[in-house]
Amino acid sequence: MRRGALSSRDRRVLAVGTIAIVVMLGGGRGLPRVRQWQGERVAEALALLDRRTAVARAARTLPALRDSLRVRNARLAVLDSSLLHASTAYAAAAALASALDDIADASAVKVGAMQLRADSAQSNGMAHVYVRLTGVADVIGLGDLLRATDDGQMMLRLVEITVTQADPAAAEAKTEALRIDVLVEGLARLTRGGDL
Repeated sequence: MRRGALSSRDRRVLAVGTIAIVVMLGGGRGLPRVRQWQGERVAEALALLDRRTAVARAARTLPALRDSLRVRNARLAVLDSSLLHASTAYAAAAALASALDDIADASAVKVGAMQLRADSAQSNGMAHVYVRLTGVADVIGLGDLLRATDDGQMMLRLVEITVTQADPAAAEAKTEALRIDVLVEGLARLTRGGDL
């Protein structure tokens, strides 16, 4: 054997050592990447499991949510039917005046005048409208008028009321007449997005 020449055993040891070094260097760089990839896959699997659990929970609560929605829609329909509906706030004020005139007729209130006012500010298609009604009624008629404006069929609010005796010098046998001045506010839903 020549000097400096490797024996077959030394060549095998050198080859195995070289392979071991390459594997260690490659593994040293590749193993963290494999671990990172594995960690990402585990995180994805956990996220999918959480999402699946949330979907299953939502599916179980869906019937209760539908019932709740049905009840809320019915309540909203009742509230919507109590609002004034008009294309503009001024048209809603006119509708309120017409409704108050009908209430006054049914309550035996003699209407002297009505003043209409529409709020210039509207929000989400809703507007406040006002009607000032002045007239003459007896105590029963006034009570009927107030009861009818507060019966809940229309969303109305009594803002002001002034009651004075029409004829303080009237005879006691004569039915007492009261002069009334009532300011009523109504809430209107503006259909078709009408301008004020």
